[in-house]
Amino acid sequence: MKRLLIILAFVAGSAFAGGTAYYITSRVTITGPYDWGVLQQSTAYENDYNVSASASALADVSISGDPEFMLDASACPGVRSCSVPVSFTADLGGDYTATIVGTSSSRYRVRGSSTAQLITAHVVGANYSLVGMDNGDATGTFTLTSTGEADLVGPTFAATTWNSVGTATITANTCGDLVPSGTSCTVTVAFSFGTDEFVSGYGYVLLQAYGNTRQQDPVRVTLVLPAAAE
Repeated sequence: MKRLLIILAFVAGSAFAGGTAYYITSRVTITGPYDWGVLQQSTAYENDYNVSASASALADVSISGDPEFMLDASACPGVRSCSVPVSFTADLGGDYTATIVGTSSSRYRVRGSSTAQLITAHVVGANYSLVGMDNGDATGTFTLTSTGEADLVGPTFAATTWNSVGTATITANTCGDLVPSGTSCTVTVAFSFGTDEFVSGYGYVLLQAYGNTRQQDPVRVTLVLPAAAE
């Protein structure tokens, strides 16, 4: 009998030494609308999200992405479940996204975790696409297409070079003060090296468009430059 008791104590001790089987994860869930749908410019909207943790208190709830989305999570830290209001207002048309992240706390054998939910909204307004091509003569032509539900008003452009090598100059622009939705216009950019710059066979020009819509990243075009005259 004494020998049997010793064996049982050894087995129990080994199980506790492993430890991993006794940890649980406090999983976070976030429920609420993923897609806010089609919204209007300069109009305030709000939706509520329920955030909860399965086995511990919430440590934090935050939001990242487009700053037009704003979150009030003041009621969440330290509780297992909370309701989070998210507000949205945008003055320009386009697609907007943000990510809500909820994090649970760790305590003793309860491990914290985090969950992310992407939310999106489309605001009615102007929008555009911009593409460029090499003309083969140290110039690039960029085509802007007005793609929004509303007209693109007052488009302006800024031409730069990649890593500030060389000079980019706008030499032609068919875009007027108004580009109706569904129509296109073109902008031509010329590239040249300075007299004190290293001359290569390539030029890199970027064009940035501005207007009554959200600004996209500059469009880059790589130019194959003609050989220098001997």
